[in-house]
Amino acid sequence: LWSLLILFLLSMTVGGLVGGANIIDQLLGRVNPAEAIGSVNGSKITPDQFNQAVSTRLESLRSSGMEISDQQLSNIRLEVWNAFVEEKLTEQAIKDLDIFITDDEVLHHLENNPPLDIKRLFTTENNEFDEETYRRALSTPGLMDWNPIEAWMRDFYLPRYKLQQTIKMSAVVSEDDIKNEYIKKNLDYTITAIHIPK
Repeated sequence: LWSLLILFLLSMTVGGLVGGANIIDQLLGRVNPAEAIGSVNGSKITPDQFNQAVSTRLESLRSSGMEISDQQLSNIRLEVWNAFVEEKLTEQAIKDLDIFITDDEVLHHLENNPPLDIKRLFTTENNEFDEETYRRALSTPGLMDWNPIEAWMRDFYLPRYKLQQTIKMSAVVSEDDIKNEYIKKNLDYTITAIHIPK
């Protein structure tokens, strides 16, 4: 029991230092710390990937004039680690569900449902979406290079969008569930006595 407790404390300590790596996995040889600080369902997260993500986040915060304390640095490392874990799980879910994006889907979303990140490329001085300029760029060949945007839509944005839609469609709530939840939240009463006739 004491051995497990010591391993647990070491895991928490070293895990905090390297961004969440599990020392028990390292001691048992499942993760080589030189190659990965941890793995999510067998998908490794390398020290270079993690440290670069942390550095990028720190540079972004410092460029906005924010000073980073030791506690904030620890929180940032934890946030970056959690983001890596979430991304790995998302990638695996997309692969498991065999989500595939066609050129027609990319074009449909660009024409009818452009993501916020793309709308930001076409904002006015008042930070409003300039739809006229966007439509002109979309319909005029050679006006701008759409290849990076299409690649981002196909490889990143739309697979995650379709995954969210799949999850929403699978979350079915019955009328009985709604009724029971309403009763539980809105009907409040206390029974002090019950009369049972003979």
